[in-house]
Amino acid sequence: MQDEEVTPPTVAQVEAMARTMPPYIRAAIVTLAGSGLRIGELLGLKVSDVDFKAGVIRVERQRLQSGKIGPPKTAKSRRTVPVGEVVTDALLTHLAARPSKEWLFTMEEGEPLNYRRWKTEWNCARRALQAAENQAADREGRKPVGLPRVVTHDLRHFYASALIAGGASVKQVLGHASAVITLRIYAHLWPGEEDRTRSGRGTGMESCGPGAAGKRCV
Repeated sequence: MQDEEVTPPTVAQVEAMARTMPPYIRAAIVTLAGSGLRIGELLGLKVSDVDFKAGVIRVERQRLQSGKIGPPKTAKSRRTVPVGEVVTDALLTHLAARPSKEWLFTMEEGEPLNYRRWKTEWNCARRALQAAENQAADREGRKPVGLPRVVTHDLRHFYASALIAGGASVKQVLGHASAVITLRIYAHLWPGEEDRTRSGRGTGMESCGPGAAGKRCV
C-alpha cells in the first residue's frame, strides 16, 4: 500500500475495465471494487468464504505472487467485509457459469487464478481500452486521449472513496495495520472535498456485472 494521497478511478473507468475483462474473471473486478480486498486476498478466496445470505466476505488467507497460499498481510487484515448485492449477484452469476467447490476464481483451464494470469489479463484489457479510444479518435478526426494508468490496487482506493463518501470508517474494512496509514492515504477524501460524488457500498457499479457485454483481448 502506498503511504500517499491517491486519486481513485471513476465509476466509468471501473465499469469500462469490467466490460473489457474476459468473462471468466469479470466478476473479480466487481468484487474488488465493491469490497476493497487486495488482489492477493481475492485470489485466495474460497467459495466458502462468501456468505451470500449475510452479504459478507471473510478474508482468511492470501495467494502470494509465487502462487502459494499464505496468511493475510497483517493480523488486522484477517477480517469480515460487508458487501452489497452488486457483488453477491455478480458472484452468484459467476459461480453459475463456472461452478467450483473450492477456489472462487479459477483460470479457464480450471487451475486457481494466480497473480501472473491476473496481471496479464489486466494489462491486456488496458491496452484494449486504449486501442478502442484510438480507433474512436481516428473515426471522429480528433487526437486520441491517453487513458489514465489504472492499476488493480486502484480498485481498493475506489471502494475506500465510496465508503468515505457515504460517511463510513474505512480502517477496519480495509484491514490496515494502523489508522495512521488510512489517514495518510485517504484524509483528502473525507467530507468537505468537492470531488466526492460516489456513495455507499454499491459503488455505482450496477452496470458492470458478469452479464455485461465485453470481449476477450487476444
